[in-house]
Amino acid sequence: MGKNLKDMTRHEQAAYFKSKDFCGEELKIVMDAIAYGISADYLQLFENTALPAETMENMFTAMKEDYGVEAAQFLSAIHQGETGRIILEALKSGIPLYALKEAYQKDMLPIELREKILPLMQERELLPEKFGEKMQFITEAVRELKESLSRQNSFIEDLKKSMEEKPDIFSEPQKGAVAEAETEADADMTADAYYLELEEQFRQAREDAERLLEEREETVRRLRELEAENKNLHEQLLAQKSYMAGLQEKQAAQESRNIQEKQKPDSSPEIKNCQRQEAGGAGNKKQDSFLSSFSFPFIRRKAGLLEKLAGELDAGQIAEIRLGIEDGLTEGQLALLADKAMDAEKIRELRMTMKILNERGQGK
Repeated sequence: MGKNLKDMTRHEQAAYFKSKDFCGEELKIVMDAIAYGISADYLQLFENTALPAETMENMFTAMKEDYGVEAAQFLSAIHQGETGRIILEALKSGIPLYALKEAYQKDMLPIELREKILPLMQERELLPEKFGEKMQFITEAVRELKESLSRQNSFIEDLKKSMEEKPDIFSEPQKGAVAEAETEADADMTADAYYLELEEQFRQAREDAERLLEEREETVRRLRELEAENKNLHEQLLAQKSYMAGLQEKQAAQESRNIQEKQKPDSSPEIKNCQRQEAGGAGNKKQDSFLSSFSFPFIRRKAGLLEKLAGELDAGQIAEIRLGIEDGLTEGQLALLADKAMDAEKIRELRMTMKILNERGQGK
């Protein structure tokens, strides 16, 4: 290389790096750094063409943030992209570079590095309180200094006004007083410089405190988002459990109805045979007594039931009433079912409930 990078123009620097053995992605990062205006002190770190693209990207980020040539050189030795990003995050939070060098070890996993850096970042969270104390001290000192300067300015203004009003008093013999006033003016300028330096320290401390407070607020906001997300997932899990329990209950009820409907044709002939045997073994009088005690709701129905079936109920409701008759429901139960306000689904559920109660001897 004929000239040093510092002596080259941006165009010459770009041509120089293009002549090196860079791959496409690595060369793009170098060109972006040159276009961004990164200084030659930083660009010299890109002389090594063996650097991975992720490492160069992390170095470029450190250059843009101006963390220092030493920090960028430290990142050039870290060839794990995630580890380099953790270092950048720590530098942004204000952790000194020497502390990061002490924490980092070669071939360390990113999670291990984060665990070692986490206590350092937690210590930084306590800085706002220290900055608050420092800011209070500086504020008080600035206030006292302003009062002192105000008194000095007032004295100088009064002195100038007196000199303008009575110039004869400040003749040649009064040169000593004028010299004294000039000395006080020089002291005033010195005080001004001290005041400006103190005010700059105060401004810097305030900016650091505000930045740390913003980072803390961002962390608290993220924690609240995670808590809300966790609560939402918990509510969804409870709703899903409730839905599954309802499905299981409906499935169990459906299986129970299916079993009862399957058993009904088998038990019905036995009942009829038993009735015929009892009727054949007894006399006509006993047969009349037995028949009179047995209720047939489809024969002895309440007045108006047939009219409801014919005029007020639809086909689905009538079909449920017919099934209720086949199930052996009483006349009162049939009258309850013949309600046009209930749809077929509700009549079916009520009919099955009445049938179960009748089988248990609890129906009326």
